[in-house]
Amino acid sequence: MDKLSSKGQLVSFDLDDSAMEAAKNIKHENFRFIKTNFSKIDEFIKDNSLTGVLIDCGVSSPQLDEPQRGFSFQKKGPLDMRFNQKQKLTCKDVIEKFSEKEISTILWKFGEEKESRKIAKSIVKYREKNVINNTLDLAEIIKAAKTIKTKKHPATKSFQALRMAVNSEIENLSVCLEKIKDKLIKSGKLVIISFHSLEDRIAKQTFKPKINFYEKDIPLKHQEVLDEFKISKIIYPSTEEISLNPRARSAKMRIVEKL
Repeated sequence: MDKLSSKGQLVSFDLDDSAMEAAKNIKHENFRFIKTNFSKIDEFIKDNSLTGVLIDCGVSSPQLDEPQRGFSFQKKGPLDMRFNQKQKLTCKDVIEKFSEKEISTILWKFGEEKESRKIAKSIVKYREKNVINNTLDLAEIIKAAKTIKTKKHPATKSFQALRMAVNSEIENLSVCLEKIKDKLIKSGKLVIISFHSLEDRIAKQTFKPKINFYEKDIPLKHQEVLDEFKISKIIYPSTEEISLNPRARSAKMRIVEKL
């Protein structure tokens, strides 16, 4: 759930029906819950009105644990993976309709899967004669294609990549962060919790000062640009937190302050 603090109010953006249902139990004028993608914050939040923002890029545990959502490679479920159940694109569409190259690119770009080409080739070869019916079928195809052994389940990175592609997670995060620049008040803070190096990289790059080059100067010289934001180093979960919540082990947190 992504929370924004604005003029004494707590505003939460979410696409999940179960989260919105739970939100109904909170009856207070200072709380506002909106069912939409956080990339659309400009439709609900004015510029220079946010005192604080919390963005959690992770998938909620109830979503992962519900087989019917199709996020898990350990439980039999449909090839779905949609956060928003009303959107058209599903994981099944990607697996059945995307080209070998497109699938390989997704697995490498969003999952950093070293064997992305082999896995994509196996998926396309399998679907030529068979139907990939569910998450367990897909997980077995991925497992059979991989030769590099790790402690994690062979399908971990691929399922993560497919989920991120289906929901356009990186694109929406990038759009949201750019819009937040103008929404934060001076001294306002953004806390972002990411679970993927690409997410953290986008957060860091978005708030770094942009360098202005003088095109006429040879060699090129750049104009000094004042920092608009202060970006913290990565904050990792403690050993104690990981022991209480193993899913937090890959979390990275940064704090961004508007100067």
